[in-house]
Amino acid sequence: MKICFFGTYDKSYTANKIVYQGLLENGADVLEVNSEVKLSALIKKEDLSAISLMRRIIKKYRIFTQIVKNWDKLKAADAIYVAYPGHFDVLLAYPIAKILRKKLIFNPVISFYSGFTEEQGILDKKSLKAKLTKFGETFIYKLVDLLFPDTPYQRDFFAREFNIAKNKLRVLPIGADDKYYKYTPYTNNSKKINVVYYGLYSPLHGVEHIIQAANLLKKDKDIKFTFVGNGNTFQKNYDRVNKLGLENVEFFYDVPIEKHPAIIEKADIFLGFLQKHPSVDRIIPNKIYQGLALCKVVLTANASVTRSVFKDKENIYLVKPADPKDLAKSLLDLKNNPNLRKSIANNGYSLFKNKFTPKAIGKTLIRYIEEIL
Repeated sequence: MKICFFGTYDKSYTANKIVYQGLLENGADVLEVNSEVKLSALIKKEDLSAISLMRRIIKKYRIFTQIVKNWDKLKAADAIYVAYPGHFDVLLAYPIAKILRKKLIFNPVISFYSGFTEEQGILDKKSLKAKLTKFGETFIYKLVDLLFPDTPYQRDFFAREFNIAKNKLRVLPIGADDKYYKYTPYTNNSKKINVVYYGLYSPLHGVEHIIQAANLLKKDKDIKFTFVGNGNTFQKNYDRVNKLGLENVEFFYDVPIEKHPAIIEKADIFLGFLQKHPSVDRIIPNKIYQGLALCKVVLTANASVTRSVFKDKENIYLVKPADPKDLAKSLLDLKNNPNLRKSIANNGYSLFKNKFTPKAIGKTLIRYIEEIL
């Protein structure tokens, strides 16, 4: 099978790397038509100004040159896969797919409408800009032959919120890059544990609840909290830790990304979502799969979507969302039960190897494409 990887996608972005690698590992011929634009955050209202958005769009449409240069690749492909971030790229890929009679598929990874309104809180749902975002997103989704939400709950959200026919929707888990997040056997039998938060400090992550739990556990010298990354709520939470004078918390906020693995591989507990939020009930974040790939105990909020994939205290550890007391209690439970930690970590890794590696994701994607060819 020949798949054209199309767009202004960032080659280093996790979801793109996983799918690309997974297709290759399943014997697909991947033909690239790419004019790379490195990802930059959309986390403030200023990022959505007309001027800012216009600059982004202008950068994206440099891909015209690549389309002309690589027309033969587009003609040879069985399907055109628009990678992330590719919402605007779909508008270019659609007429090409129609002219060449190719199937057009798109992996949005996230919903911008949901992200800007529910998750980041930078747009009011009733605002004109939010309504235009939803209209544009709906229009784009209706152009493609296949659309890939990452869970059944997100699939239902896309069908309901954007009025997309369910026969166009296929669930494709995000997974994790097992070449970057390498398996590290779980060997810690002591009662000293390292609890790691790894991420971009989205309000959705509930970092404030981790800090409150760290404050509740500040007298326990066996539990250390490590924060790796930077982002939207970082400064607020960094200031909160300093105000509380917590000595059991360490931040790595200015470390180059290539040095992250050496830090997070030392985790015992790997934190997922901890917020109470509608999106937490629909999506499974990268960090959960990354923790599984590393063979760590993944601890995350108890939510419908999580329970549909994982089993509490078997291959994951579930806690009440937005509840620092329950989080602290759960961390004490894990601290005092090394055998439970080891069992959860190993079972979680086994599940990852079976369903969420790039090869497994690629195999699923190829099957979906074969269904529509």
